[in-house]
Amino acid sequence: MGKRKNISYLILGQFISVFGGAILRFALSLFVLDITGRADVFATVLAISSIPVLFAPIGGAIADRFDRKILMVLMDVANAILALCLFLVVGWSESIWGIGFILFLLAIVGSFDTPVVGASIPLIVEEHELEKINGLSNGILQLSNVVAPIIGGILYGILGAQLLIGISIFFFILAAIFESFLKIPRVHQERSGAIVKTLFKDLQAGFREVKNNPVISKTIIIAALINFSLSSFFIVGLPIILRIILNVNDTLYGIGMAVFSLSNILGALFAGVLTKNLRFNNLYLTFAFSGILLIVMNLLLGIFGGGVGYSVVMIIGTIIGMMMSAISIYLISLVQRITPKENLGKVMATIIAVAQCAVPVGQFIMGILFKNSLTSFFIPMMIVSSFVLLISCLCFFWFKQTKESDIYVV
Repeated sequence: MGKRKNISYLILGQFISVFGGAILRFALSLFVLDITGRADVFATVLAISSIPVLFAPIGGAIADRFDRKILMVLMDVANAILALCLFLVVGWSESIWGIGFILFLLAIVGSFDTPVVGASIPLIVEEHELEKINGLSNGILQLSNVVAPIIGGILYGILGAQLLIGISIFFFILAAIFESFLKIPRVHQERSGAIVKTLFKDLQAGFREVKNNPVISKTIIIAALINFSLSSFFIVGLPIILRIILNVNDTLYGIGMAVFSLSNILGALFAGVLTKNLRFNNLYLTFAFSGILLIVMNLLLGIFGGGVGYSVVMIIGTIIGMMMSAISIYLISLVQRITPKENLGKVMATIIAVAQCAVPVGQFIMGILFKNSLTSFFIPMMIVSSFVLLISCLCFFWFKQTKESDIYVV
């Protein structure tokens, strides 16, 4: 019962914290657009706030060195303080650079949060429940990112940006209160010398762990390839298919994008069931199936349009979205199992940093591929499908002889 309550505190605290952060980002994005009316300024502010993902490995080193419960509480307290600063800036000066700078600081805190949570879950969860709890945690966090903009959109028109930022402060404080009840076992490590020097050595140890463990290093590459290809395709390619190729109206477009978001959430929530028979030596089959489905989508879009084409995209997109979400949870859980507890934060942070950095690169490539999709979408779709099939071949040759029992003694 104690463990269940502990897990509940963790997931509830994270849900509230992410919900507050999503409302904060939504309010600020609309506020910046409203006062400037310039997309380039808006894009620049968002780009600046994305840079701190590169700080994730440092956050991982900190997660492995200090009390993880205290870190979670401190991060939400820091979020509340920074949100208070935004509240004052928006109310008094409306400085875009001030907003951008505080968003940058918020993103740094956020880049520390994910590895801390990822390193904490294996310490409070039974090993056989890792996929289930990781999936539940990921699914709830994704759900909060979907729900928050809807609620934020309603409240923004009624309350305005400043009061929405004030609401986010309340959420951060509430999250910190829930997280203060957590009981996370401390992983004791000897410290030699100054803290900066110690953290630098910890970072080196984390990178060595990734480099020397072929399963972890290959898992990171697979996670990056998923984001580079499939995640980028659904972020860039799916809107182009719906809006330009199928020419759907605003309502159907919104439903389509919501359905894909829902498929990611369902894949995460049911990851334990969906990955029950998944093993490293059959991982390639999921990518082969996804590549074939993309080819089928491509061919059917060439034959049908309108309602039939829309239905095809929705069905195939939902299947692939659920599979990729479940695979991501499986890979995270696997790394959590085989990584020494004292290096968990650093390794998790490395996965996050590499995988997230692959997204903008993939989006840029997708933009180039689909640039002329109004006249021809067949070739870019075939290129994406072929790349996914190449990932399948890579997994096959890497892991065809790998037994699940061998992974834990690599």
